[in-house]
Amino acid sequence: MKPFDPHAKSQALRRFKPSRKPAGVFTIAVAFSDASLITLAFFLAVSPFVLQPGINISLPESSFSGGARFGSMVLSIGRGGWFYFNNERLSEAALQASLENAAYVHPGAVLIIEADERVEHGVVVKAWNAAMKAGISDVSIATRIAATEEAVP
Repeated sequence: MKPFDPHAKSQALRRFKPSRKPAGVFTIAVAFSDASLITLAFFLAVSPFVLQPGINISLPESSFSGGARFGSMVLSIGRGGWFYFNNERLSEAALQASLENAAYVHPGAVLIIEADERVEHGVVVKAWNAAMKAGISDVSIATRIAATEEAVP
């Protein structure tokens, strides 16, 4: 007769053999796709809350019905009198050189000046003069179109 071994049962349990094989690559692919879909959903849900950089300009109202042409250059003038052109904040001295470079790269392009309604008229005229000296002959001033009243039948 064999001597009593108190650890025989625990040794048998430690040699557990699973009855089926793990799924392998398929399980990993499903877990990866789940994680990527959750990440995508997170970014789609949060993306509207990301603030875009820019300047706030309140354009004056006008009854002008024309519009800007495609491919126009835009010069924005903020409330502080700073000039914004080609995603750069420029001083009056740097504006002239930047406009000359843009006129050389895009000959015949239209320049649209966006100025806040609280900007002094003299600052807008300085920008206009800088554009004319740079060789830009077609300059427009951007305005906000006044809302028209609807005819009630």
